[in-house]
Amino acid sequence: MVSVKITLIGVGQAGGRLVDTFLDIDDWIVDDPVEGACVIDTSQAYLERLSAVPDAQRHLMGTHQAKGHGVGSDNELAATIARTEKENIITILDGLPIAESDAVLTLAGLGGGTGSGMTPVIAETVRDEYEIPVYSLGILPHNRASPIQTINAAKSLRSLRQQTDHLFLFDNDVWAGPDPDKEVYQELNKQTVTAIGTLLAVVDQATRESGRRTDMSTEDGQGILSTNAFSAIGFATGPTTYTSSSGQNRGLLDRLWPMSAGEATQDTAKADESIAPIRRRQVSKVLSEAASPPYTLPVDSGKDRTVGLFVIAPEPYLSDADVDAEKITTVGHVNPTYIAVCEPLPAGVSDRVSAICVLTDDSFDRVAELIRKANTLQRDPSWTNEAKMSDQLIDTLENSPNDSKATTTDEDDDPEPLF
Repeated sequence: MVSVKITLIGVGQAGGRLVDTFLDIDDWIVDDPVEGACVIDTSQAYLERLSAVPDAQRHLMGTHQAKGHGVGSDNELAATIARTEKENIITILDGLPIAESDAVLTLAGLGGGTGSGMTPVIAETVRDEYEIPVYSLGILPHNRASPIQTINAAKSLRSLRQQTDHLFLFDNDVWAGPDPDKEVYQELNKQTVTAIGTLLAVVDQATRESGRRTDMSTEDGQGILSTNAFSAIGFATGPTTYTSSSGQNRGLLDRLWPMSAGEATQDTAKADESIAPIRRRQVSKVLSEAASPPYTLPVDSGKDRTVGLFVIAPEPYLSDADVDAEKITTVGHVNPTYIAVCEPLPAGVSDRVSAICVLTDDSFDRVAELIRKANTLQRDPSWTNEAKMSDQLIDTLENSPNDSKATTTDEDDDPEPLF
């Protein structure tokens, strides 16, 4: 079994930091999912602050317009730069192992200029050039963000939904608190990319092995990321518990009075009998934590939506824990649509038991509120000029001659366009 491989494209300051974090992680509970990665920015300073991204994969764009100093909050300018330098983007893509990857994941903060403006154009270009799923991780700005950041995020969400197969969202307000410092953001970045990377691997495994210890069909596995929708994620992990005789060491006793075959069998049975309840409780604990708020995005209760639960643990651990769909549905704060039980990849090497909860919907209250707030701001004359900075972003994308490649959706279910 080969784990899923993804190519990362970070755009702007936040996207670059997320890619840096992806490349820094060395304790994946699955095979390292990163096949290749790059960062694109309009600020030379932000590119120079990266540590894990190779120099050859740090790309500065818009040097004529932005002079290497970034575009500020002007996402129209960022989109224009990306359109003007599309051949440069294609060259960057050609230098990535996209042909050897199973998917491309773009990463960006949606409140700034470069990430919110360039990412939809880059995603569109990937889809034009390659037959490969394109996913996106978007970071929503704080509720206390400036009006132009709110407008940028709302318009970028609308554009990204048209140009990607699926959009994962992370809301800073849920996790960062009122006054986050650098260490808080670093830890949040690690948690976020760990959850996303692990999810992509286990969705792929569950789809390929849809009949194994799961009530998820192949269509469910493919559908979670092929629906043109938004997802929030819950993630929890903890160390596995190994105390059965297969892992015991009696030390000097083994050398002086080695156990007979009968004694060893009895010892194994007693140890396994004692450890199984511990493992069941731990599986239930990580499932409950993953399936309970907070998620990466606030989730309004009482609404029907697609909910996937994934349990990841070594096979012996899962056998002892006796994980099955009926028991899993009794934990957490959600009603799962489907459940999958997966081994880490490569099989059996992980010392973690983990769970992921994926909640997928056409919209969430947080997204709808952001759209409403952006519409209100644009009707405020004092922000008319700043709103105009974003005016052409959707039009630029929607008027593309290659629009037919975008995933089609029911327009009535999309977040309302700003114009």
